[in-house]
Amino acid sequence: MIAEDRRPLEEQELSEEEEECFNATHVVTWVIISGIVLLIAGVLTAKYAKSRQQVGPTEACPGFDMCPSYPMPYSHGQWPDEPTLVGSFPPDFIWGLGTASYQIEGAYREDGRGASIWDTFVGADTLGMPGANCSYCCMEAPCSVNPAMAVKGATGNVACDHWHTWKDDIALMKSMGLKHYRFSIAWPRVIPDGHYKNELGVNWKAIDWYNEFINTLLDAGITPYITLYHWDLPQGLLDPAAGKGGWYSVNNATGKPASSILPEWKSYVDLCFRTFGDRVKTWITFNEAWTFTFLASGYGKAPSLPEYSDMSTWPWVAGHNVLLAHGAAVEIYRNKYQALQKGRIGITNNCDWREPRTSHPEDVAAAERAVLFSLGWFTDPIFGETGDYPEPMKRIYGDALPEFTEEQKKLLKGSADFFGLNHYGTGWVSYDPLKPGDDRSFGVVSHESLPRGESIWLYGAGWGLRKLLNWVKNRYNNPEVILTEGGWSMTADTPEEGMRDEGRVGYYANYTSEVLKAINEDGCNVTGYFAWSLMDNFEWERGYQERFGVTYTDYMLGPDPLASGTYSSQQPTAGKQVRSRKDSSCWLEAVWRDNSLLDVKGPTFTGCVSSSVFNGNFRDSSLPMCNRMVKVNNDGITGTITCGIDCLSDACYGIHAAKFSGGTIVAEIRTSRDLNGANHSTGYWNNVTGSIDWGGGATWKRSLAMAILV
Repeated sequence: MIAEDRRPLEEQELSEEEEECFNATHVVTWVIISGIVLLIAGVLTAKYAKSRQQVGPTEACPGFDMCPSYPMPYSHGQWPDEPTLVGSFPPDFIWGLGTASYQIEGAYREDGRGASIWDTFVGADTLGMPGANCSYCCMEAPCSVNPAMAVKGATGNVACDHWHTWKDDIALMKSMGLKHYRFSIAWPRVIPDGHYKNELGVNWKAIDWYNEFINTLLDAGITPYITLYHWDLPQGLLDPAAGKGGWYSVNNATGKPASSILPEWKSYVDLCFRTFGDRVKTWITFNEAWTFTFLASGYGKAPSLPEYSDMSTWPWVAGHNVLLAHGAAVEIYRNKYQALQKGRIGITNNCDWREPRTSHPEDVAAAERAVLFSLGWFTDPIFGETGDYPEPMKRIYGDALPEFTEEQKKLLKGSADFFGLNHYGTGWVSYDPLKPGDDRSFGVVSHESLPRGESIWLYGAGWGLRKLLNWVKNRYNNPEVILTEGGWSMTADTPEEGMRDEGRVGYYANYTSEVLKAINEDGCNVTGYFAWSLMDNFEWERGYQERFGVTYTDYMLGPDPLASGTYSSQQPTAGKQVRSRKDSSCWLEAVWRDNSLLDVKGPTFTGCVSSSVFNGNFRDSSLPMCNRMVKVNNDGITGTITCGIDCLSDACYGIHAAKFSGGTIVAEIRTSRDLNGANHSTGYWNNVTGSIDWGGGATWKRSLAMAILV
């Protein structure tokens, strides 16, 4: 272990003569070794330094004039073991859930949608799709899967089938008492090949769908939060051979970022603002720029192309272009729409907390660099004092880091109305002068003693989130922070297994407890927490093997003829998927209904309801004179719905088979006239109203009246 490696050799037992000789020899040896290590560290640091003179970094803390202090509020070794599950949140605290378009929508070839870089990356059949005629695109089926895709054959072709089941999904949200929902618009749906062409390139079918979706959310009392870019770039904007660099665009003569994607980006965001901004009051320009620039260079995220795999160059080019695109979008919104629409706009960045492995200055500095070079990379230019990159990053990266003009600095500084932050896990950092790493922080990350989720990168520690919130508060003068993502991955093969997600409940209890401490004890200006995710969905390069949802998605797995690869025979199918709430969603519901923490081990939380709640008589809100009787069999899984003879014109008339899974009911009937031809109806139990919320918009309220038998 690192602590053992640093113990002095003098602790060994020696004779006085041996000890005197050893001490003299040891001092000389130690001085020589230290000199060699510092020399190597200096050489490696100088490799990435700008040609201009560095400003006196300390030897132990490269990049800094002074070594940073150990991050608080927890001292080294004083991290809490259990959450403190007492206390209430501020009255206007925002509780929500989130999703992303490519992860849930499916219907990838329907209603005029164009190809995205993720369609190409996963090996979906994109032949004939708008924008899919690039030089590296699929030319003949079966299409090839990018080598960086871990689960080959998994795609977003069907995903959660949300494009078709969105009304059921809003009923699910309504049954939870959800009031805030964050989702993203798919750029390739709205402008299929990415080229606006004075509205000639706009897909109005997609515009109509998003309009209806937003209106239905509002009718259900749910506030929409829209992310403009959640990684699904139109494929028509990326083709290295044709000079289309997407976020990687550079000036061919100078090699400097060129932002040639900006005109199309500005047209896209302007279209969204003017089309949806009368109802959408919170906008997020980008989700996790670090992920789709740094990890998209071969670490499992699209596009992972050989042309952009040089980690010494391309992440910083892409990041620079993304920041300028963010600034341009904010400028459009503030100049043209904000005053009239009364909304706000920001950006969401991500960061796992990096805790120093020891309290030694070199480890503290390495952990600080790790946070600065991932989060500060994108937040210093916006929330910092100068509108520029962190100074330690500029010193160590040298000429690899692009420079902003003074005009660009002015554009970026203050270009966010809130600080969007995604946070999942924590890791220890140790300084190693011989291992700069691709992020050049000279920090090696480890995860000893931290609990791990199903994802190989996810290690939980709620106290790490509290430390990160304090880091943001101290560095950026305590901005308003909205935690826009956080969650825990687990595996499950059946709804029953998935619904009992004790580990996820513990994760949210732990993390929200630390958020409340950050607010009440540290004065951090945190105003919201969005859990990830509403439902199990496509987990990027990991496919469907990892589940983050607070709702279990039964994908009804089967073959996907439009996918290729080992797992293409076990992919989600459309038309029959079923959602079942997990205990984590019921715990979160209890928290956001009371706006206070809930002890997961106390008597007040017993998990979600069982299917027995559906036994009884109901009245349809739209047809109050029509009786319905629901019967659940002893197995808790099967049963019937009986609709009385008093409503012969009712679509529900007769006796129908039903299936149950916790608080979910699925019937092979239509409960409303607007189910878009779905071959089954899904309803969710609303524990507060004592009713069933159906996807078609109908509500069945429990009634004490006797059912009329057919």
